[in-house]
Amino acid sequence: MRYLRLLITGDEGVGKTSLASRFFLCQFVPDSDNHNPLDEAFRKQMVVGEERVFLDVLDGSYYEWGQNPFMPDVAPFFGGLAFRRLYIRDAGCFFIVYSVASRSSFENVATIYQEVFRTKDPELYPAIIVGAKCDLADSDREVSTSEGRHLAEVLGCEFIETSAKEDHNVTEAFTSLVKLFISRNPSQSVGHRSSPPRRHTARCVVI
Repeated sequence: MRYLRLLITGDEGVGKTSLASRFFLCQFVPDSDNHNPLDEAFRKQMVVGEERVFLDVLDGSYYEWGQNPFMPDVAPFFGGLAFRRLYIRDAGCFFIVYSVASRSSFENVATIYQEVFRTKDPELYPAIIVGAKCDLADSDREVSTSEGRHLAEVLGCEFIETSAKEDHNVTEAFTSLVKLFISRNPSQSVGHRSSPPRRHTARCVVI
């Protein structure tokens, strides 16, 4: 059994929790303005090719990683930067998510990417740039598909657009990222078996 931690990050409200909920719970859960970005974590056993993977996913807004729910008393002393680096260090792969309806969230993708790969080697630990909410009408878009694809090419990442609402490319995104990690790390696991209990657990999806 291979253990792998995936960190889903991006600006608040771009659809991170909706993306995870669609994959793990098979339902659409709209992002809420009152949602605690570190209040959701998900686990799932997958079979990808010949590999059995225990996927541990943390959903966290980049700008609120300092609000650590497990050590709230020490967070003010160490600051958000220390906890951001902790989450990055413990992850093996990354979704960097923006909303196609938010130009500002798209413009922050490069900043988040640079923060992640100050700590990690991008040759070993893959990231996918995810354009969420692609079900929206063209009139509601602020970021085109070609812009998202170009940014991913510049950063050296895979790119995909998804819709949690319509269940479009969600499974494909998770599966692609796990496959990328396996291909770059034939025998390595990243994650902690003894991490705190998670709220949502699903088992055995064969892909």
